[in-house]
Amino acid sequence: MPTNLTRTDFVLVAHLQATWQRAGKENVDPWLAVEREKRTFSLICQFDPTDGLYHAWLSTWRRRLWDAKGFRIGLDLYQLEEVRAALARFHAIKDRLPVDQRDVGQYHTVDDLEAVVPTRIAQNRRRLESESLKNQAYDETEILFRDGRWMVVRVKGFAAARFWGLGTRWCTTMAEHTFWNYATGGELLVFLTPHGKYQLATRSQMFRNESDDPFDLKVFRGAPPEFHKLLQTYRRH
Repeated sequence: MPTNLTRTDFVLVAHLQATWQRAGKENVDPWLAVEREKRTFSLICQFDPTDGLYHAWLSTWRRRLWDAKGFRIGLDLYQLEEVRAALARFHAIKDRLPVDQRDVGQYHTVDDLEAVVPTRIAQNRRRLESESLKNQAYDETEILFRDGRWMVVRVKGFAAARFWGLGTRWCTTMAEHTFWNYATGGELLVFLTPHGKYQLATRSQMFRNESDDPFDLKVFRGAPPEFHKLLQTYRRH
Protein backbone atom coordinates (compact mmCIF):
# COMPACT_ATOMS: atom_id res chain seq x y z
CA MET A 1 0.00 0.00 0.00
CA PRO A 2 1.50 3.38 -0.97
CA THR A 3 2.30 5.81 1.83
CA ASN A 4 3.19 9.48 2.04
CA LEU A 5 5.05 9.07 5.32
CA THR A 6 8.61 10.36 5.33
CA ARG A 7 11.52 8.88 7.23
CA THR A 8 11.07 11.49 9.97
CA ASP A 9 7.40 10.49 10.24
CA PHE A 10 8.40 6.87 10.80
CA VAL A 11 10.87 7.97 13.49
CA LEU A 12 8.15 9.95 15.26
CA VAL A 13 5.68 7.04 15.10
CA ALA A 14 8.28 4.63 16.50
CA HIS A 15 9.20 7.13 19.22
CA LEU A 16 5.59 7.58 20.30
CA GLN A 17 5.07 3.81 20.32
CA ALA A 18 8.04 3.54 22.67
CA THR A 19 6.49 6.31 24.77
CA TRP A 20 3.20 4.42 25.02
CA GLN A 21 4.98 1.25 26.11
CA ARG A 22 7.11 3.09 28.65
CA ALA A 23 4.07 4.87 30.08
CA GLY A 24 2.45 1.49 30.71
CA LYS A 25 5.50 0.30 32.63
CA GLU A 26 5.59 3.52 34.65
CA ASN A 27 1.84 3.44 35.45
CA VAL A 28 1.39 6.77 33.66
CA ASP A 29 -1.61 7.65 31.50
CA PRO A 30 -0.32 6.65 28.04
CA TRP A 31 -2.56 9.12 26.18
CA LEU A 32 -1.24 12.07 28.17
CA ALA A 33 2.31 10.75 27.97
CA VAL A 34 2.14 10.47 24.19
CA GLU A 35 0.67 13.96 23.79
CA ARG A 36 3.35 15.45 26.03
CA GLU A 37 6.17 13.54 24.36
CA LYS A 38 4.92 14.46 20.89
CA ARG A 39 5.44 18.13 21.73
CA THR A 40 8.71 17.47 23.52
CA PHE A 41 10.22 15.36 20.76
CA SER A 42 9.21 17.91 18.12
CA LEU A 43 11.21 20.49 20.05
CA ILE A 44 14.17 18.13 20.42
CA CYS A 45 14.18 17.53 16.66
CA GLN A 46 14.67 21.24 16.09
CA PHE A 47 18.19 20.71 17.41
CA ASP A 48 19.02 18.36 14.54
CA PRO A 49 21.62 20.37 12.58
CA THR A 50 20.52 18.68 9.34
CA ASP A 51 17.22 18.19 7.57
CA GLY A 52 16.16 15.26 9.72
CA LEU A 53 19.15 12.94 9.31
CA TYR A 54 19.62 12.57 13.06
CA HIS A 55 16.02 12.30 14.25
CA ALA A 56 16.45 8.56 14.89
CA TRP A 57 19.60 9.20 16.93
CA LEU A 58 17.78 11.89 18.92
CA SER A 59 14.93 9.47 19.61
CA THR A 60 17.34 6.88 20.97
CA TRP A 61 19.17 9.55 22.97
CA ARG A 62 15.88 10.74 24.47
CA ARG A 63 14.91 7.21 25.51
CA ARG A 64 18.29 6.68 27.13
CA LEU A 65 17.55 9.78 29.21
CA TRP A 66 14.41 8.03 30.48
CA ASP A 67 16.54 5.12 31.66
CA ALA A 68 19.14 7.37 33.27
CA LYS A 69 17.00 10.13 34.80
CA GLY A 70 13.41 8.98 34.75
CA PHE A 71 10.52 8.92 32.31
CA ARG A 72 9.35 12.44 33.18
CA ILE A 73 12.71 14.10 32.67
CA GLY A 74 12.31 17.60 31.26
CA LEU A 75 14.38 19.44 28.69
CA ASP A 76 17.58 21.30 29.39
CA LEU A 77 18.47 23.95 26.81
CA TYR A 78 22.18 23.71 27.56
CA GLN A 79 22.04 19.96 27.06
CA LEU A 80 20.17 20.32 23.78
CA GLU A 81 22.68 22.90 22.56
CA GLU A 82 25.49 20.47 23.38
CA VAL A 83 23.68 17.74 21.44
CA ARG A 84 23.17 20.02 18.44
CA ALA A 85 26.80 21.15 18.46
CA ALA A 86 28.11 17.59 18.80
CA LEU A 87 25.92 16.34 15.94
CA ALA A 88 26.92 19.30 13.78
CA ARG A 89 30.62 18.63 14.36
CA PHE A 90 30.17 14.93 13.69
CA HIS A 91 28.24 15.62 10.49
CA ALA A 92 30.90 18.05 9.29
CA ILE A 93 33.74 15.53 9.56
CA LYS A 94 31.84 12.28 9.04
CA ASP A 95 33.10 11.73 5.50
CA ARG A 96 36.70 12.14 6.69
CA LEU A 97 36.37 9.47 9.37
CA PRO A 98 37.31 5.82 8.82
CA VAL A 99 34.39 3.91 7.32
CA ASP A 100 33.75 1.97 10.52
CA GLN A 101 33.30 5.22 12.48
CA ARG A 102 30.73 6.90 10.23
CA ASP A 103 27.58 5.27 11.63
CA VAL A 104 26.19 7.71 14.20
CA GLY A 105 24.18 4.90 15.79
CA GLN A 106 27.29 3.51 17.48
CA TYR A 107 27.63 6.70 19.54
CA HIS A 108 25.29 6.78 22.52
CA THR A 109 26.10 10.09 24.17
CA VAL A 110 27.39 13.57 23.43
CA ASP A 111 30.71 12.52 24.95
CA ASP A 112 30.87 9.61 22.50
CA LEU A 113 30.29 11.97 19.58
CA GLU A 114 32.86 14.47 20.78
CA ALA A 115 35.43 11.76 21.39
CA VAL A 116 35.44 10.80 17.73
CA VAL A 117 36.15 14.39 16.65
CA PRO A 118 39.86 15.25 16.81
CA THR A 119 40.42 17.51 19.83
CA ARG A 120 41.95 20.40 17.89
CA ILE A 121 39.12 20.42 15.37
CA ALA A 122 36.53 20.26 18.16
CA GLN A 123 38.12 23.11 20.09
CA ASN A 124 38.41 25.31 17.02
CA ARG A 125 34.82 24.62 16.03
CA ARG A 126 33.56 25.41 19.53
CA ARG A 127 35.46 28.68 19.53
CA LEU A 128 34.21 29.65 16.08
CA GLU A 129 30.63 28.67 16.93
CA SER A 130 30.78 30.69 20.14
CA GLU A 131 32.22 33.73 18.38
CA SER A 132 29.69 33.43 15.57
CA LEU A 133 26.76 33.25 17.99
CA LYS A 134 28.07 36.23 19.97
CA ASN A 135 28.61 38.34 16.85
CA GLN A 136 25.17 37.52 15.48
CA ALA A 137 23.61 38.14 18.88
CA TYR A 138 25.13 41.61 19.16
CA ASP A 139 23.93 42.39 15.64
CA GLU A 140 20.42 41.61 16.87
CA THR A 141 20.76 43.52 20.14
CA GLU A 142 20.17 47.14 21.08
CA ILE A 143 21.83 48.10 24.34
CA LEU A 144 19.53 50.57 26.10
CA PHE A 145 21.55 50.96 29.27
CA ARG A 146 24.82 49.75 30.76
CA ASP A 147 26.42 50.63 34.07
CA GLY A 148 28.73 48.02 35.54
CA ARG A 149 26.71 44.85 36.11
CA TRP A 150 23.41 46.63 35.47
CA MET A 151 22.29 46.42 31.88
CA VAL A 152 19.13 46.58 29.76
CA VAL A 153 19.05 45.19 26.23
CA ARG A 154 16.38 45.04 23.57
CA VAL A 155 16.40 41.63 21.89
CA LYS A 156 15.60 41.82 18.17
CA GLY A 157 16.34 38.29 16.92
CA PHE A 158 16.50 34.64 17.94
CA ALA A 159 20.31 34.53 18.13
CA ALA A 160 20.21 37.41 20.59
CA ALA A 161 17.48 35.67 22.59
CA ARG A 162 19.62 32.55 22.86
CA PHE A 163 22.73 34.52 23.80
CA TRP A 164 21.20 36.73 26.47
CA GLY A 165 19.09 33.84 27.73
CA LEU A 166 21.97 31.43 28.31
CA GLY A 167 21.55 29.77 31.68
CA THR A 168 17.83 30.51 31.87
CA ARG A 169 14.70 28.45 31.27
CA TRP A 170 13.02 31.02 29.03
CA CYS A 171 11.06 29.38 26.24
CA THR A 172 12.09 32.25 23.94
CA THR A 173 15.57 30.68 23.83
CA MET A 174 14.37 27.24 22.78
CA ALA A 175 12.67 27.72 19.42
CA GLU A 176 12.61 30.59 16.97
CA HIS A 177 8.85 30.49 16.41
CA THR A 178 8.33 30.78 20.18
CA PHE A 179 10.62 33.79 20.28
CA TRP A 180 8.60 35.54 17.58
CA ASN A 181 5.34 34.71 19.35
CA TYR A 182 6.54 36.91 22.20
CA ALA A 183 8.47 39.49 20.19
CA THR A 184 5.88 40.20 17.49
CA GLY A 185 3.63 43.12 18.33
CA GLY A 186 5.82 44.20 21.21
CA GLU A 187 9.37 44.15 22.44
CA LEU A 188 11.49 41.67 24.33
CA LEU A 189 13.81 43.18 26.92
CA VAL A 190 16.39 41.55 29.14
CA PHE A 191 17.35 43.25 32.40
CA LEU A 192 20.75 42.08 33.63
CA THR A 193 21.64 42.69 37.27
CA PRO A 194 24.19 41.52 39.84
CA HIS A 195 21.48 39.11 41.03
CA GLY A 196 20.59 37.51 37.70
CA LYS A 197 18.67 38.04 34.46
CA TYR A 198 15.03 39.02 33.99
CA GLN A 199 13.06 39.02 30.76
CA LEU A 200 10.10 41.28 29.97
CA ALA A 201 7.75 40.76 27.02
CA THR A 202 6.14 44.18 26.66
CA ARG A 203 3.04 43.06 24.77
CA SER A 204 1.95 40.50 27.37
CA GLN A 205 3.80 42.20 30.25
CA MET A 206 5.14 38.78 31.19
CA PHE A 207 8.17 39.40 33.41
CA ARG A 208 10.19 36.35 34.43
CA ASN A 209 13.36 35.47 36.30
CA GLU A 210 15.95 32.95 35.11
CA SER A 211 13.78 30.05 36.24
CA ASP A 212 10.93 31.45 34.12
CA ASP A 213 8.95 32.28 37.26
CA PRO A 214 7.33 35.54 38.42
CA PHE A 215 9.42 37.44 40.95
CA ASP A 216 9.39 40.34 43.40
CA LEU A 217 10.51 43.62 41.82
CA LYS A 218 12.36 44.37 45.04
CA VAL A 219 15.33 42.62 43.42
CA PHE A 220 15.85 45.87 41.51
CA ARG A 221 16.47 47.90 44.64
CA GLY A 222 19.81 49.60 44.35
CA ALA A 223 19.65 49.79 40.56
CA PRO A 224 20.89 53.00 38.91
CA PRO A 225 18.21 55.67 38.25
CA GLU A 226 18.34 55.19 34.48
CA PHE A 227 17.72 51.47 34.94
CA HIS A 228 14.62 52.27 37.02
CA LYS A 229 13.48 54.78 34.41
CA LEU A 230 13.57 52.13 31.68
CA LEU A 231 11.77 49.71 33.98
CA GLN A 232 8.99 52.24 34.54
CA THR A 233 8.79 52.99 30.82
CA TYR A 234 8.24 49.41 29.72
CA ARG A 235 6.56 47.90 32.77
CA ARG A 236 2.92 49.02 32.78
CA HIS A 237 1.92 47.67 36.19
